[in-house]
Amino acid sequence: MLLSINEIQKEVDKLVLKIGYPPHSINVFSAPTNDGTPYISFENEMYNYVSSERGYEFSRKITKSIDELLYWITSSFVSHISFQYELEHRIPGRDGRRVAFPMIISLMAKMNKEWEIKAQKEIDKTLSNAPYDDSLYLYI
Repeated sequence: MLLSINEIQKEVDKLVLKIGYPPHSINVFSAPTNDGTPYISFENEMYNYVSSERGYEFSRKITKSIDELLYWITSSFVSHISFQYELEHRIPGRDGRRVAFPMIISLMAKMNKEWEIKAQKEIDKTLSNAPYDDSLYLYI
């Protein structure tokens, strides 16, 4: 049985508390906000994690797993705060992802130890396509 939107919000709130953020740091929506903010719909006994803007859908992920859904919801938030931290603590001549990526992995692990491996695999895939390149940041 799928969790309701209110139950999902409660689970998300528990997770963000684990990394030091207050409840509702992430707001879970059940309808489009028309600004690209993801929302959750329930179709065919599956969670649909959808992003759309002004009526145009540009992303849809579908799962039966509440764990997978919670990962998707929290990973976007964790990425945002990790890159914000990097921006505020930028090191000239150093690829900013060297700061943000380990922070992402650490925060995801604090919320759910199994997510550490998942986050690491996603980052490894990103780095295989776009390796660190400190030379791009010499003049920042």
